[in-house]
Amino acid sequence: MEKFAPLRQEAEKRAALIKAASERKAPPQEACGLIKAYVAAESKVVNYVTTKQTACQIPAEIPKQLKASQANSQKMMKVVCQAAAQPQGGGQAAAPSLSEALGSSAAPEVRSVRSGGSTFDTLNGNVLAR
Repeated sequence: MEKFAPLRQEAEKRAALIKAASERKAPPQEACGLIKAYVAAESKVVNYVTTKQTACQIPAEIPKQLKASQANSQKMMKVVCQAAAQPQGGGQAAAPSLSEALGSSAAPEVRSVRSGGSTFDTLNGNVLAR
């Protein structure tokens, strides 16, 4: 297991770099490079644990958990690196508005019935007048 400690430390160091980049809102290109390095380090840990499972008497659920974590890391890497590949600024068209993304052209018209105008008005009129 003496070979495991440096692998784990490298993965932890890479994870700390990602956390620091996230906190300072690093650009997607930098985040992509950091997460690629983390996924590579994490892969070494998973491979080591998988190959040494029987020799080191590692419980079966540990490699399963590590592989699930690795799958999540790879998904995150794909998302971040796709964002990094998108052109930034310049002649790029503006991002769609929320209404365009939802497929509606305008906000619905709001009709209100005003009767009274006191501080006791509710959505259905004056409470005291009922």
